[in-house]
Amino acid sequence: MLFKEDEVARAEAMAVRQNAGWYRWTHDLVQVGGADAERFLDWMLVNRIAGTPEGRGKYTTMLDERGQIIDDLVAFNRGGGIWWLSTLYGPHAVRWFDAHKQGFDVTYEDVTQEWDMYAVQGPNSAKVMAALLNEPVDELKRFQIVDRLVGETPVVVDRGGFTGELGFELYCKRADSAAMANAIARAAGEFDAPRLTTLEVYVRSLPMEKGMALRQDYKGLTPYEANLGWSVHMDKDFFGKEALAAAHAQGERRAFVGLEIERESYEDIAQKEIVYKRGVPVGYTPAFIYGYTVNKNIGFGVVDAHKCPLGTRVTIGCNDSPAVVVEPKWC
Repeated sequence: MLFKEDEVARAEAMAVRQNAGWYRWTHDLVQVGGADAERFLDWMLVNRIAGTPEGRGKYTTMLDERGQIIDDLVAFNRGGGIWWLSTLYGPHAVRWFDAHKQGFDVTYEDVTQEWDMYAVQGPNSAKVMAALLNEPVDELKRFQIVDRLVGETPVVVDRGGFTGELGFELYCKRADSAAMANAIARAAGEFDAPRLTTLEVYVRSLPMEKGMALRQDYKGLTPYEANLGWSVHMDKDFFGKEALAAAHAQGERRAFVGLEIERESYEDIAQKEIVYKRGVPVGYTPAFIYGYTVNKNIGFGVVDAHKCPLGTRVTIGCNDSPAVVVEPKWC
C-alpha cells in the first residue's frame, strides 16, 4: 500500500512524463566578463567554450589538478562578452577561479541572489510557455537561451532542465519571483499542469530515471569514469588535462553505473552505502531513490570497473539488498 505522500509523488512524476509540471528550482548563477572571459573559461572547463555562439550554452565539467570532477555546469554565452555559468556551487566556483585567474583579464561574480529560476518540464511544456510568454520558444535548441517578456516583465529563458523531458528554465529578478510564480500557475493551469511540491521527485526520481546525475554523484571521478568523455576536448588546453590524459591512458579503474533492486519494495538505501560482490566491497552508492515512473528502486553506483561489468549481481549495505549492475538510465 502506498502512503499518501507516495501517491502525490507518483502523480507529480507522471504529470511531467505525460503532460507538464513546474517548480521553483534555483541554480547558482556566476556571471563572468572581461576581455579574456572566453579564453579563461576555455581553460577552466573541459568542453570547447571558445567560439560558442551568442545565445548558446554548453554542458561541461571543471577538473582539479588530479583530472577529477569538481563541478558540472552549463556555460551560456549571453553576448557582449558576458557569460552565465549555471551551477549548484557558485561560491565554490568563485573560490576556484580566484586561485587560477592569474594572467587573465577576467571578472566574475556570484549573482545568485539577484535571480530566481523556475522550471517548466514535460511534453506540453512548450504549450505552457507559449501561454506565458510574449513570443513562443518552440524552436529553441537544447541549451539555447533567449530574452522574453511575461507581460511587461523581462525574463531569460533557456531550453533545458533536469527531468530528461522537453523543458524550459525561466530566470527572473528576485523582486518579480512571486508574480512570476502566479503567472506560471495561470498558464500551467490551462493545461492541468501542476506545481511540483515533492523535492525527491524533481531533484532525484525524475532525473535519475533518465540517467541524469548531480555533481555530488560525480565528484572525484574523471569525466571518462563518469560517462562524460564526450564532453572532453583533448585537442585544446584545459586545467587538469595532463592528469586526466595520464589516468585515461592507464584505463578507468572505476565505473559510474546504475544499480537496480531486484525485489519489489521501497528500499531505504542511503548515500555512500557500500556495494558488495560476494561479500567483498567493490564500490558505493552516491544516490538511491524510488523511480515513480519505472516502479523500481534505482540508484547510481561507483564500482570497480573490472569486477562489476553490466549484469553483475551485488548486494548493498548492511541489509544485503540484492541489486544488479545496469546502464545508468531507466527510461
